[in-house]
Amino acid sequence: MKTELISKLEELLTKDAGEVATNVRALQKEYQKLWTAEFETARQAFVDEGGKAKEFEYAKQAEDLAFEVLIDKHAKMKKELEAKVVVEQGKNLSIKLEIISKIKDLSKLSDNVGAAVKMLQELQSQWKNTGSVSSHKYKEVQADYSRAVEDFYYNLKIFRDLQEHDLKRNFELKTDLLVKLKAIQSLENIKEAERLIKVYRNEWDEIGPVPNSKWEIIKQEYKTVLDETYSKIKTHYHGLEEKKETNLTSKLELIEKAKALVAAAAEGNVKWNETTDQLIALQNEWKTVGRTTEKDNEKIWAEFRAICDSFFDKKKEYFAGLNEKFAANRKIKSELISKADALKTSTDWQKTTQDLIKLQESWKKHPSNGDKEEPKLFHRFRQACNAFFEAKKKFYESLDASFETNLVAKEEILARFIAFKPGDDGAANREQIKTFTSEWNGAGMVPMKDKKRLNDAFYNRVDELYEQMNIDKKEIAVMQFRTKIDRMVGAENGTELLRKESDFLKKISDEITSNIRTYDNNLGFFKNSKGSNSFMKEIEDKIATEKAKISELDAKRKLINDELTKLRNADKPKTEA
Repeated sequence: MKTELISKLEELLTKDAGEVATNVRALQKEYQKLWTAEFETARQAFVDEGGKAKEFEYAKQAEDLAFEVLIDKHAKMKKELEAKVVVEQGKNLSIKLEIISKIKDLSKLSDNVGAAVKMLQELQSQWKNTGSVSSHKYKEVQADYSRAVEDFYYNLKIFRDLQEHDLKRNFELKTDLLVKLKAIQSLENIKEAERLIKVYRNEWDEIGPVPNSKWEIIKQEYKTVLDETYSKIKTHYHGLEEKKETNLTSKLELIEKAKALVAAAAEGNVKWNETTDQLIALQNEWKTVGRTTEKDNEKIWAEFRAICDSFFDKKKEYFAGLNEKFAANRKIKSELISKADALKTSTDWQKTTQDLIKLQESWKKHPSNGDKEEPKLFHRFRQACNAFFEAKKKFYESLDASFETNLVAKEEILARFIAFKPGDDGAANREQIKTFTSEWNGAGMVPMKDKKRLNDAFYNRVDELYEQMNIDKKEIAVMQFRTKIDRMVGAENGTELLRKESDFLKKISDEITSNIRTYDNNLGFFKNSKGSNSFMKEIEDKIATEKAKISELDAKRKLINDELTKLRNADKPKTEA
């Protein structure tokens, strides 16, 4: 802040010292506030560390010394300017006194009136072109000049006609000036009114005399207009002071409102955006109120700004913490987006569908909590997911269209299968059912909406026929398992279903193997006992039963593995011989 003030002061010193004097004083006052604040802080720190306030010494910093050098430079420049102005005004005074002396001498001329008139005009022009004199000499020298000109006109009889003309003209000019002076009273811009009244007063003094018969009247009218105009200006400034008092009250009320908002926010459950809008509204209202009294203006502004700053500092701190949390969420969600992008072109419809659903569930576990980047991230994630699901939808729509022919074929197979009546030859019946099953599986896929209905009807008919046929229960179980496998093979996710079934059978087989080990351990306790043992016989029977189950499970797993091999071979691309 000090460096900025020094830079501003250096820039001001490149300009006219008189024109920037007010700005320099303002900078000096602002810099003194900064220095005082630093001084008080340093002194307080000195006292806090155990020092005595009266023993505290505070050395000026390099910036302070640099600022003082610039202030001294400005003072020197201003002093030089003032000295120059004094010299110039002195020269102007000498010139004007010489002009007055020459005009007085002109009033004594009587032999060459034309030359006197011309000389007077030249002297008047020279007077107007001569610069100003000091203010305390202005009235005196102007009065002398006016008297000298008046004496010239009054004392020279030869100028009687010309004097009457000039006096009349001067009266008209001063009458016009009175109109202009009266018009000033209707101006709203007081600064402009003050400027114009000064211009018109100078013009009045420059115009010259008027007829003696009209002088007292117009002079009194001039005085009255001036008094009225200055009275209005004075009333304006008095009103400004009253307005400043009103503004002070209004701004104190705004301070209290700001305090209430910040206090409410400090109690918790802060609505940051709402409170921010309310504080900004108060700040905008503050700008419209206008200035207060000079002694209070800076003080209450500093108080109001400190209240607002305290809230915005807390808000900044709060959102800085949120940003850390958002950054972690963004990283996680960026990874989810990358995974979704990697899957969006996949044609493994079922597995990818499950994978994307899992990614969507993971996304929901990390809510945005107001992160402004969330909509962009979610848009990218949703685009990736939608790309896959739209492709999947189009695939199955086209697939369903091609399945209509298969639907007709399966409807026809199902009708014939339902109409089939088993004969007395069980082997022939089983072969016929197998033929229907092969024909059914070979007919291909049907639309999803018809798949369950057709499969349930077909395989329910298979089960129904097995029950009607005089077949051994064990054989029925094998046939039903074969039918189950056929149903899995015909399913959309047949490979996955077969693998799960194989894993399930292996799990049961492992459990039975574990039971056999337990039985073997128990059997070891009875091997050395003499004679028959019914409990030992019971354990041996259980072991035989469990081993039979394992054989059955192994046979089922072999059937499954054979079908998996067929599916894998069917999926392999064909190569040319």
